[in-house]
Amino acid sequence: MFFKKIKKLLITFILFITVTSCGPSDVIVNIYGFSEYNCTTEEYRILTPSPMLSFLKPKKWYNREEFHEANYKEALEPYKDLAISEETLSEVLPTPEISDAFFNEFTMIVDCENPKDIKF
Repeated sequence: MFFKKIKKLLITFILFITVTSCGPSDVIVNIYGFSEYNCTTEEYRILTPSPMLSFLKPKKWYNREEFHEANYKEALEPYKDLAISEETLSEVLPTPEISDAFFNEFTMIVDCENPKDIKF
């Protein structure tokens, strides 16, 4: 009798934890089968490697800050061993505003109010 109550209590507890841990799923919009935008977390990722976005790793989500950091590091690579002043580097390397505009270019066709996959 005692073991039946413990078993019933344990099953109820596991069911409760399982149900409450399942939150709402993210809204993800597929863009031309090339990339995806997560409307819930405002993150972007490419699905396959691309020369235009060589600084992004495929299937890794990037928020705006991470997108800028990856863009900045890739742009800095050719200059890292050269004797260039910070002032000159700031003129050639992408600013957060430029990276943000770049991010917006790839996500501007997504309507998160009415999310639909974007096809050709």
